[in-house]
Amino acid sequence: MNNSLFPDQPWMLPLFIIISIIVPRIPVVGKFFNVINTALHEFGHAFVALLLDGDVKKIDLNHDASGTTTTSLKGKFASFLCALAGYPCAISVAWLSVYLIQQGAVQGLIIGLSALFFLMLLLWIRNLYGIIWVILFIGVNVGLIYLGNPLYLRYAAVFYTVMMVTESVYSVLVIFYLSVRTPQAAGDATTLAKLSHIPAFIWSLIFMAYVAFVVYKICLMIF
Repeated sequence: MNNSLFPDQPWMLPLFIIISIIVPRIPVVGKFFNVINTALHEFGHAFVALLLDGDVKKIDLNHDASGTTTTSLKGKFASFLCALAGYPCAISVAWLSVYLIQQGAVQGLIIGLSALFFLMLLLWIRNLYGIIWVILFIGVNVGLIYLGNPLYLRYAAVFYTVMMVTESVYSVLVIFYLSVRTPQAAGDATTLAKLSHIPAFIWSLIFMAYVAFVVYKICLMIF
């Protein structure tokens, strides 16, 4: 079946999906690519906090691909919306990325991601690994743009996008597992449970449902 990302090489998309699943499981180096999804997740928290007139103190991006956003918010409802924003933000950016690739804006996508993470570095990222990660990510993209090879740019844009999708799916499956086994340590689902008194696994199901919906829409766009 042909796809719009590689219309002349339909076998490339399954290959990229396989690579995006295998690479993050490689020790040390693989985690570097997981952080793309983590950074977008944390940006979701930060963005909503700013929209609600809150304050973003800092963002940590860690070597194990975990992340935290420290915010100061007014009231439980603002905290609730902020906690809700992470997973939807990451998969929604992937959705937008597919659209940009289809429109031929692969360089624009790469520049946009680099600019977003650079802005996060200027404003919020202060831990050493997070700083190094942003600098390396931008450095790779500057190198790709300098080379100016349209094929390399397209491969990078598709790889980043497929990584966003596969890691979004993986992360909501993990959070669902944690919400069932250890609901007191299920990340955003635990926070939402404390704020709403609705069990963490319900919130994990809501995250899973939204990610599944977006993946379905992405598949419709691609095929």
